[in-house]
Amino acid sequence: MVHANINHDLFRLVVEEIAGKEGVDIATVLVNAEETTDEEIATKTDLKLNIVRRILYKLHDNHLASYRRIRDTNTGWFLYYWKIDPKKAQALVNRKKRLVLNLLEQRLEHESNNDLYACVSRDSSPVPFEEAMNLSFRCPICNEQLEYVDNTKAISFLRKRVEELKADLSATSTT
Repeated sequence: MVHANINHDLFRLVVEEIAGKEGVDIATVLVNAEETTDEEIATKTDLKLNIVRRILYKLHDNHLASYRRIRDTNTGWFLYYWKIDPKKAQALVNRKKRLVLNLLEQRLEHESNNDLYACVSRDSSPVPFEEAMNLSFRCPICNEQLEYVDNTKAISFLRKRVEELKADLSATSTT
């Protein structure tokens, strides 16, 4: 195998998430070759060339695969030589974790900085104090009273997840 010291399970999961089982087959061909054309990959995987190209571009869009392009002197057409970098799977996972971390931090800030109120008779999303006040503390759908929501458990849970993600990101950071 050309690529050593990689987390094969993580790489496989990331490729499968991006490009499905066929993507894993294509990535396996690329991992075992220094560089290869899309036509060679199609032959080795028994997949149609347009499917191989679509998957290669998905892998390229996610920074897992790269190519170099040269012009065929006989036909004048471009040939694309593809290669893959499995180590970039961790960087992709970290980018997605940072997006989740950002969303969790926004939610934590919202939960921490707002007194929330919800309808007592419906399973509705809590609303901040100002919005509840504008509604005269009445549910806009059923007109029942809005009551204060104790969100200390939610805040505690969010803080814990934020800290876990930060620790995980610092442990796996490649930059």
